Amino acid sequence: MLEKTKTYHRRKIVIVFLMCVLMLAGLMGRLVYLMVFRSEYYQEKADALHERERSIKAARGKIIDRNGTVLATNRTVCTVSVIHSQIKEPEKVISVLCKELGISEEIVRKRVEKVSSIERVKANVDKETGDKIRSYDLAGVKVDEDFKRYYPFDSLGSKVLGFTGGDNQGIIGLEVYYEDYLKGIDGTILTQTDARGIELDGEAEERIEAVAGNNLHVTLDYNIQMYCEQAAKKALEEKEAEYVSVVIMNPQDGSIYANVNVPEFDLNNPFVLPDSVDTSAMTEQQKNDALNKMWRNQSVNDTYEPGSTFKIITSTIALEEGKVSVDDTFSCPGFAIVEDRKIRCHKVRGHGGQSFKQGIQNSCNGKFIDVGVGVEVFFAFTARIFKQRTNQVNYGQRKTETSIKHC
Repeated sequence: MLEKTKTYHRRKIVIVFLMCVLMLAGLMGRLVYLMVFRSEYYQEKADALHERERSIKAARGKIIDRNGTVLATNRTVCTVSVIHSQIKEPEKVISVLCKELGISEEIVRKRVEKVSSIERVKANVDKETGDKIRSYDLAGVKVDEDFKRYYPFDSLGSKVLGFTGGDNQGIIGLEVYYEDYLKGIDGTILTQTDARGIELDGEAEERIEAVAGNNLHVTLDYNIQMYCEQAAKKALEEKEAEYVSVVIMNPQDGSIYANVNVPEFDLNNPFVLPDSVDTSAMTEQQKNDALNKMWRNQSVNDTYEPGSTFKIITSTIALEEGKVSVDDTFSCPGFAIVEDRKIRCHKVRGHGGQSFKQGIQNSCNGKFIDVGVGVEVFFAFTARIFKQRTNQVNYGQRKTETSIKHC
C-alpha cells in the first residue's frame, strides 16, 4: 500500500515537472520570437514613444509657359505650432501669439492648453511674422517653414491655371488635373523626447528631406494670353456682355496658346468675390454657388452651337459631292428665306454677287443656305468618311502588328 502511494506521488511530481518544463519552453519560445523575429517591430514602437514627428512640406512644382515665363510658383510661409508639455510660460505664449498672429485669445488659449503631442495654431503665416515669433525664443512654440502657392500675374489665365487650397492641393484647372505630377513628397523632422514628451537637450534631429514636385511646362503663351485678355475686357465693356471667351490654338498640333474667360479672378485670393457682388444677404450656399460660377471656365465647361465654324464642313461636302464648284456665283441681299423664317447675314446690306470662294472668305450666311447639302447627303458623306478612316486605322494596326512579328 505504501509502495503504491509513493509511486502515485512520484507520477504527480513528474507530471508537474513536465508541465513546468513545457511552460518554460513556451515562454522561452515566445521570448525568442519577440526578440529575434519581431525585434524591429517593437524597436520601432519603442522609438515612437520617444520621438516627435513634424512634417516638412514639399515645394510644389512650377507651372511654366512655352517661353519659360513662370505662371505659378511658391512663396515661403510658416506654420506656428505649440507643444503643451514644453510650454513654461503659457500666459506669455498666449499673449505673443494673439498679438503677432491676430487670432482671438479664446482660440489661442484653447490650443495652448490642449494636451497633445503638438497642436497647430496657424498655417500660411508670412515669413516675416514667423521670424518675429521665433525671435521671442518661447519654450514650446515651434515655427516651421512651409510653402504657399503664388501666382505672379494675379488673374492671368485664372480659369485655366486654377489654384490650390490651404493644404496646397489643387482645386480647379491645371493645378488639380496635374496634382500628382506637381505635388512633391513631404519630408519629416524626428526629435528625441523623454517619457513626458519633453525634447532632450543635445540630441540631434533626424531629418528626412522633402522631395520637390515636378515643373509643368504648358503650351500657353504669356504674351498672347495677356493680349487676348486685354481685347476680351474691351469687348466685355463695349458689348456689355456677361462674359467673353477667347481660345487661340495652333491648328498644326492642337497646342493652346491662350484660353481667356473674362472676367477672370485673383488667383492669390480665389475665395474673395468681386466688389460688384453683394454678399451681405447671401447664405453660405449662395456664396459657394457664386464662387463656383466665378471659377467656371466657360470655354471648356459650357456647350455652344458650332456657328460659322461648321461652314467648313458644309463647303467640303458640297465640293466633294459635286453640288457646287469653286467658280459658281451666288447673290446675297443680306438675308435668306427658309420656309417661314427670315435669316439675316451678318452684313445687313448683303455681300451682293460673289463667287463660292469669296462666300467662304466673307462667311456669308445667305450663300451657305443656298449651298445647303441636306441632311441625307450630310449623313451619307460622314458615314463614308468614317468608314474610310476606320479602314485606314485597321490597316495601320495590321501593318504595325506585321512589323512587330517580323521584328
